[in-house]
Amino acid sequence: MADNRKILLVFDGGAAPGYTAVATSLTEEGDKRGYKVYSAFEGFRSLSGDHVAEERLIRLVMSRRQSWKLNAKGIPTRALYRAVDQPGCEFRSERYPDFAKPEKQKLAEEYIREHEFTHLIGIGGNGTMAGIRALNDLLPDIVTGFINVSVDSDVLGDIAVGYLTGVEEGAKIARGLFDDAYTHKRKYILEMMGRESGKHALMAGASARAHLVVLPGFSFDKNILTDIANRLNEADHALIVVAEGYERKIRATFLPERVDAAIYFARQLEEHGLVNTPDRRVISEPFSRYLRGIRPLYLECAIAYLKAFNLYAAFEEGKTQVAPFYLGESDHGIRGFDELKTNNQVDPKLLDLIDRFNIASLRNYVSCEFRDQCELKPFDGSLPGRFD
Repeated sequence: MADNRKILLVFDGGAAPGYTAVATSLTEEGDKRGYKVYSAFEGFRSLSGDHVAEERLIRLVMSRRQSWKLNAKGIPTRALYRAVDQPGCEFRSERYPDFAKPEKQKLAEEYIREHEFTHLIGIGGNGTMAGIRALNDLLPDIVTGFINVSVDSDVLGDIAVGYLTGVEEGAKIARGLFDDAYTHKRKYILEMMGRESGKHALMAGASARAHLVVLPGFSFDKNILTDIANRLNEADHALIVVAEGYERKIRATFLPERVDAAIYFARQLEEHGLVNTPDRRVISEPFSRYLRGIRPLYLECAIAYLKAFNLYAAFEEGKTQVAPFYLGESDHGIRGFDELKTNNQVDPKLLDLIDRFNIASLRNYVSCEFRDQCELKPFDGSLPGRFD
């Protein structure tokens, strides 16, 4: 039976630190247990036939000598023995929205059956999870699994590989701007990753001791914007972190040109009284995506291996539709696909981290909108903070 076990890894979605750590961990553990490990060269694109590269599959091994032998036979192969902390990923694609179409999924099913894979593992965020679930419905006889890798950590009940690295690196950038603001008496408004939940922006900003963190779900009225602007005018320096998803729909709908979240928020504040002077400069910094291509923390390499071990152990027990989770050294294991849910929310208990200025109107807004602790005002039809 072991000789017939052929596993396909599918990496998809936005890049995150740790993709290669997961690939290496799955390959090493798979080798030990007698699996032949392959990866789709360009994620779901390779399976549906929409690939750009000539190769659709690549064999993954640990031994360099084994890779030489297989490549000599015309089998594209990559040795991962020294690749565990490598940034980026050589076998993945950007998000592939067309895979949501049933006809694309059907083509992928046929390709997987044609190559006689016995196991299928998706590696990525909530979009990859959805794609693997769709394939699982079409391939009930194939053993399936999923490993959560993303900067956003958008799957409930798990810390994604890549999330801790993203927070650490993001906090370094934010803290550098904090110290520059303190030294030169500036007000920095820094855009960071966080399209839906803003967890990355929140935790990186809080770690760097940002004065204010603005999340995607926020939509401020003129009173809050005025209070923030006045507080900034009183301060001799400040660091504000704005998640990239803040007012994303309004920016896309009403603005004639692309404006990032930091610039948009700066303009909102200037409309409501923020003063930008030569000796108290307001500076917008569009920072987000370079951290996708950095090396993972070695702690995350260990977490990747632990998740791979737990996944294969579940396979050996005869389980399918499983995903390993990690919440701490004493809290890790396996969950079924039926337990997996997208999590694009910030825990309300974390919202106390957003404001070190102690702005009363902002704190009241958060309590009303996100904690249901007061009576909400009816929507009056206006768009908060729009600028022309």
